[in-house]
Amino acid sequence: MRTMPEILASKRDAQELSPEDFNFICDNINEIPREQLGALMMAIKINNLSKNETNSLTKAMIDSGTSFKQAKGRVDKHSTGGVGDKMSIILAPALRAAGATVPMLAGRGLAHTGGTIDKLESIPGFNTGLTLDQMKNNPCFISRQTDEIAPADRILYSIRDITATVAQIGLITASIISKKAAEGLEKLVLDVKCGRAAFMKTEFDARELAQMMVNTGSALGIDVIAQITAMDTPIGTMFGNAHEIAECIDCLKGGGPKDTMELVYLQADALGYDISQFIKDGSALKKFNAMCVRQGVEQEIADQLCSDPWSVLQCGENTTHIRATKEGYVSDIDALALGEVLCLIGAGRTGVNSIIDHGIGAVLNKIIGSKVAEGEPVITIDSPGTIPSELKNKLLGAITISDQEVELKPRLIATIYSD
Repeated sequence: MRTMPEILASKRDAQELSPEDFNFICDNINEIPREQLGALMMAIKINNLSKNETNSLTKAMIDSGTSFKQAKGRVDKHSTGGVGDKMSIILAPALRAAGATVPMLAGRGLAHTGGTIDKLESIPGFNTGLTLDQMKNNPCFISRQTDEIAPADRILYSIRDITATVAQIGLITASIISKKAAEGLEKLVLDVKCGRAAFMKTEFDARELAQMMVNTGSALGIDVIAQITAMDTPIGTMFGNAHEIAECIDCLKGGGPKDTMELVYLQADALGYDISQFIKDGSALKKFNAMCVRQGVEQEIADQLCSDPWSVLQCGENTTHIRATKEGYVSDIDALALGEVLCLIGAGRTGVNSIIDHGIGAVLNKIIGSKVAEGEPVITIDSPGTIPSELKNKLLGAITISDQEVELKPRLIATIYSD
């Protein structure tokens, strides 16, 4: 059995780690100093993980905790993260309305991307820390990992966020697939983002990640499909934690932005479910209401949330408008810049113990293709105080206005199946 300094030295020198090395790391994750884990993540980011290393790390993460037994009809989705990526909160109750069991383990925000757990915690009383007993026989939930489920991943996930090591294919694969395998899934759809606001900047890298995740999950007996989707411009029209909950409710009521619902329906179709009728007849919204109550929200609050979201949710009192500098058509909005600004003003984390303000958010007054007059608001920021001028300028620089009319492009780039 090698020591942690020996393991670090091997990975520093681009040598392949053994299954025993990964078992040692995952079995002793609580005792290993965080400095060493951070160094390991950086060594892996620089020197990469082989296919064998990725498989070994994934299995070590699964074996470090408790797993549910695989069962028919247990389905889930996972996204690699994006700005405005709120589809899980819409999809889970809609799938339940269609008859699926949805045991969804989700994460907090990473860098400039928002996290499903952070968004749900903007709902008063919503418990994102269900116990294993509360997860058992629960037909639809969205919760954090417990200490028993892939505990090694939970710790490494938080360290990657603050050490600039998020965008590493092997680490992403092991993190995602270990949690999903622990859920006992029959089917899994993966949304692999691609573009300037994604962790995978190029289609080549996105395809590589998608294929590795599909193959790793399939080897564990899960029916996995991946969809590569564009993440250059923000998804939807509302961003930030409470803001995105409000937009999810609009989507569950049959409204919502076209690009958001495009992704929701694509993901449901990949899992073999037609959810359109359950959105239209209101049953998906009822399942969302029931999920909220099962996870600690008082029934009266859940009802208010579903009927009038802003009667329950926080919203920053100070409003800042980012206005068009000329007349024309909105041809581009830089999602990365928007996500970074929201993170910096308090909607996301800049360190392990950062506190999130759930009321901070942004609204797109104009989407791609919209005609805009000079001086007309394109982005509105809700915050507790004024926004520094350099951040307002960054948002202004994120907006491109063209003289020519443009169209909103489909989000789906490619679909990836198992080799």
